[in-house]
Amino acid sequence: MSQSSFAEGLKPAYVPKGVKAEKPLDPAQIRVLRGINGSLNWIANQSRPDLAVQTSLSQQCFPNPTIGHLKEANNAIRRAKQHKDVTVKFNYIQPSKLTLCCHSDAALANVGSHTQAGYILAFVDHDIHEGLPSPWNPAVWRRYRLPRAVSSTLSGEAQAMSTASGTVEWLTLLLLEVLHGPYELRDAGDMLKQRPPIYATDCKSLYDHLISPSAPTSIDDRRTSIDVVIIRESLFTTCGTVRWLPTNRMLADGLTKNKMDPVDLLRSCLRHGQYQISPEELVLQQQAEERERQKQRIASASTAQRSPEK
Repeated sequence: MSQSSFAEGLKPAYVPKGVKAEKPLDPAQIRVLRGINGSLNWIANQSRPDLAVQTSLSQQCFPNPTIGHLKEANNAIRRAKQHKDVTVKFNYIQPSKLTLCCHSDAALANVGSHTQAGYILAFVDHDIHEGLPSPWNPAVWRRYRLPRAVSSTLSGEAQAMSTASGTVEWLTLLLLEVLHGPYELRDAGDMLKQRPPIYATDCKSLYDHLISPSAPTSIDDRRTSIDVVIIRESLFTTCGTVRWLPTNRMLADGLTKNKMDPVDLLRSCLRHGQYQISPEELVLQQQAEERERQKQRIASASTAQRSPEK
């Protein structure tokens, strides 16, 4: 699925030279920005999740947009055109092995005092549970501002995943009706257990609380405790598995942070339509080995600088 022609037709706004970024927009410029945001919102929602974070941040600049916000909107258009060849691929997955993978993320207070959150759900092969490469077909994604203020990374990540877990259950039930036909609502709980999903997070503290046998009341923030209970209940209802990922492998990072590396990772998965989750122990071991290699490189460089020239 592609919207390359739509991306090519996007038109940036005219920005006068020499105008300070802090200057408020006049009414005509505000209308232009609203039009740009509408076009960006359409393409970001339909086929370009890699544009989602820029679109969301541009929409949140109201009611007091400035020249700087207009320039950022133009930058989003430039990115849409630059990567207009990005497509959403739907690779074949055997129906009996079809399930869901949910990446959820939150960026603490990255929009003023507000926290940006996002999740992306994709159809995958059940073999992904075994650490094998799997087709990755994105189906639903959302980027939004958390409705409740949070005081820690754990609070933000828990609130974001509790929201995402509801979408996982909803989409799983739709999938089951497509594959198996209509069923009674009272049988929904039993049906959900037939397609165990994966919930992926890069928040180690949230992962530890979800897999720990201790009660969620051990968390100081009681509202966060409620979110953890909601996620645990969803994991139980769907027979789901929660997996921890390093931040540089978290696909939902591209929905919450306006940085190149997270968006490039998301765009790469869109292009190739594949994803793989390695065991947590292996990832942690590889990270430790990489940190050790980095220390050795720094030590070697320091030694070379101290040694006298021959």
